Amino acid sequence: MYNSQVNIRYAKSLFLLAEEKNISGEIRKDMELVLQWLEEYEDVKILLEHPVLKTTKKHQVLSDLLKDKVNPHTLSILKLIVKNKRENHLKNICRNFIDIYKKQKGIKTAVLTTAFELTRTHKTNIKKSIENIFNAEVEMETIVRKELVGGLLIQVDDKQLDLSVAGQIQKLRNQFLNIDFNNKKKKIKH
Repeated sequence: MYNSQVNIRYAKSLFLLAEEKNISGEIRKDMELVLQWLEEYEDVKILLEHPVLKTTKKHQVLSDLLKDKVNPHTLSILKLIVKNKRENHLKNICRNFIDIYKKQKGIKTAVLTTAFELTRTHKTNIKKSIENIFNAEVEMETIVRKELVGGLLIQVDDKQLDLSVAGQIQKLRNQFLNIDFNNKKKKIKH
């Protein structure tokens, strides 16, 4: 459902409008805000998707919530989505818009997973290294997972670099499992 034609069509239309008006960065921030609200405040999502509530009432709710917080074009597209009874697609339209924006602007998303919280300096240095490798702007999310023991995992798009202690132990374990001891005995002569 994330990449359904409905979601992509609305997201592309909004992106094209934003590019035409030279406000795509501002609209992206709006989409992130709307997405955050829909994820954090279940009441807003329920209210917008309520089948009995009239469209005019939903428009009023959107205006009251977002009027001074988002660009008027964002508010207009949100009202259009509601008018066309596509409220249940709103989260995914926002996600698709953000994806389209990043792709068009050449922005990569990196996920850095470590066993403990890194300092701001370490994060900045790792981010700069990733940007140099991919020759692109990088937005980096950090996650702490103690089960890594030490080291780190870096994932950029569909590429992953496992420099964790847990990952190295697993590699060693796999190597030991693949050793053919019978074959080794024949080759060793005393």
